[in-house]
Amino acid sequence: MKTIRLLLVALCAVVLLSACSSGNGDGEASGDAAVEREVGAVAESDGGGGEGGGSDEAAVPVAELPGAGPKVIQTATLGVVVEEGRFDDAVRQARGIAARLGGFVVSSQTQRGDEDVPRSGMLVLRVRGESYAAAMNALGRLGEIEHESEEGTDVSQEYVDLEARQRHLEAVEAQLLELLERARTVQAALAVQSQLNGTQLELEQVRGRLRFLDDRTELATITLELREPEREEADAGGWGVVDAWKAGAHAFVTVARWALVLVAAVAPLLLVALLGWLGARAVRRRRAAAPTG
Repeated sequence: MKTIRLLLVALCAVVLLSACSSGNGDGEASGDAAVEREVGAVAESDGGGGEGGGSDEAAVPVAELPGAGPKVIQTATLGVVVEEGRFDDAVRQARGIAARLGGFVVSSQTQRGDEDVPRSGMLVLRVRGESYAAAMNALGRLGEIEHESEEGTDVSQEYVDLEARQRHLEAVEAQLLELLERARTVQAALAVQSQLNGTQLELEQVRGRLRFLDDRTELATITLELREPEREEADAGGWGVVDAWKAGAHAFVTVARWALVLVAAVAPLLLVALLGWLGARAVRRRRAAAPTG
């Protein structure tokens, strides 16, 4: 009888332990299932891909949205002809203008003339957007403007869309990080981490595009082309007293040089002719003196 009682007690204990373990497993499984359901809901809200595709938790109140001003990318190309011999001075002045207006030189190229002296070149300048007009005016006064072109690209709408997308992705990222902390199994953690990796990658891409637009809109780009006038242009530029004297002296030297060349070429012929004439004269004198003798 005592043995039967011990068997009954052992059987009850086994039943109780099975019930407890079954209850814990169901609770843990239900917790992981809830996490997976929330991951699916977050993934579905993020999969909308637009500003209105987020869930209620990911939405940002309208009062928190920052105001966005106009975002314009300003670019210009300016060609200036400087006085002869002033190319180096013009380059130094252009660098000074950029530095004074809070900008800098991105690149610089120069080309040398026949005398191995820099006579033309190109500079790419970056100046702050609010100083763009002042920079164009100052650079145009370096010489005579040969050509000029300006372009402005408005990226305000793209900037606003990217900011909205960034806020949405940041909210989704916060939700996924919270779900990752609540995951109790490897399978649930992997599901959350997979969705989190894609969200963070897209968030970094949006942030990178925003940084690029900030740089392009805060600093204007000016391509400055400088050159000295060609020799023909310089000669045809004006005609003063000094220019007349220079031209006359040049013409005199040219004529004198050609005269010397002509004399040098004709001198041997003149010498031969002179000797022939002297010889003929001597013969005539002898003939004239012979009868009288």
